[in-house]
Amino acid sequence: MHAARSTLALALCCSVLMSPLTARAQLFGESEESKALRAQSARIAALQTRLEAMDARIDRIESAIRGQLQLQLRADQLTQELARLRGTIEEQANELANTQRKQIELQSTLDSRVRRLEPVTVEIDGRKASVEPAERRRFEAASALFAAKDYRNAQLSLAGFIADYPDSPYLPQAFVELGASQFLQKEYKAASDNLLTMVARFPDSPRLPEALLTLGSAQTELGDRRAARRTLELLLSRFPDSPVSGAAQERLKTLPAAR
Repeated sequence: MHAARSTLALALCCSVLMSPLTARAQLFGESEESKALRAQSARIAALQTRLEAMDARIDRIESAIRGQLQLQLRADQLTQELARLRGTIEEQANELANTQRKQIELQSTLDSRVRRLEPVTVEIDGRKASVEPAERRRFEAASALFAAKDYRNAQLSLAGFIADYPDSPYLPQAFVELGASQFLQKEYKAASDNLLTMVARFPDSPRLPEALLTLGSAQTELGDRRAARRTLELLLSRFPDSPVSGAAQERLKTLPAAR
């Protein structure tokens, strides 16, 4: 574009300058002035060639600049796209981290629930036994009521425990504390029945001396003094060194001799 404009302008200039000189040279021959003008025209033509070369170079530079601008624009677009991708990746990474955290928390909750359901090993009267966690909690709660001398609620809780866990290793102690709770509330018949069940079902239990002592007392209160004597004599014969043997001996003194 630049070259076309420059070429046209110089062509017009040369035409204007050369027309009168050409006519005069035909009439009078070439003069010094004509030679100077012709040399000037040659220089103008050389300048025209240089100008055209410069125009071509400018066109190439402009084309290169346009190419660089396009590259820069594309680079800017790629940079923006990269920034969007990074943002998307960060969001997905955060979502993944949150999902993993929730899965870990859920697994931990499930593990905790499973552990609460899995049997645990406990020591009962010096013996190791396997019990369910809920079973252990139920018995400990009922036994705590007995220890707190809340005999009415202890009786209800212990009776419920025995009904719900008929094969529990806690049963000997549960029967003893149930019978004692009933005895202390003057429910002697119920106490006697539960303690007789305990003696029959668990003859080797370490809780047997305690059960026999309370059973003998309940039988005494029921008026069956001879049965009470037999019960207490059984306690002393089988467990002479029991912590409750002294109490059994004292009670025997008030009972009639067996016939």
